Amino acid sequence: VAIIGLSQGTAFVDLSDPGHPVVLGTLPPWTRPSFWRDVKVYRDHAFIVSEAPLHGMQVFDLARLPAREDAPQPLAASAHYAAFGNAHNLALDEETGFAFAVGTRTCGRGLHMVDVTRPLEPLFAGCFADDGYTHDAHCVVYRGPDAEYRGREVCFNSNEDTLTVVDVSSKDAPRML
Repeated sequence: VAIIGLSQGTAFVDLSDPGHPVVLGTLPPWTRPSFWRDVKVYRDHAFIVSEAPLHGMQVFDLARLPAREDAPQPLAASAHYAAFGNAHNLALDEETGFAFAVGTRTCGRGLHMVDVTRPLEPLFAGCFADDGYTHDAHCVVYRGPDAEYRGREVCFNSNEDTLTVVDVSSKDAPRML
């Protein structure tokens, strides 16, 4: 299934027959249309953010997609996280089950951390606001040569004027490296 961010929501397209794609359904935006939407998948759930005001993060259980022969169907969010409004992007560390919304108006416009280990019950986990606006991020469990940080969860943040590396292993006390 391809997941496509649209100005009018999010489309789910069955590509099992590449010559004949079928739109299974479209999830409307939480608030209003926006030209910017980002989607990440974790544990068979799509996590969707948008730059639309008050959009928050929609969660859609992919097991709820209709069968190809029953498509298209209208879709509704399985859950919603409202602790931030708009977000430019979403990083998701599939190993730890944490999502990191960036470009929000929360957390000093830095990392807004969300525990999504229980996908239908996302929980606020912490903030990192020490280096201003974060435009994009990539978060992983570090397995590099530096033994001091090996096994730690770190985020590589593309900020306005820097690449900022943050140890987010402790969500209530993230630390810029």
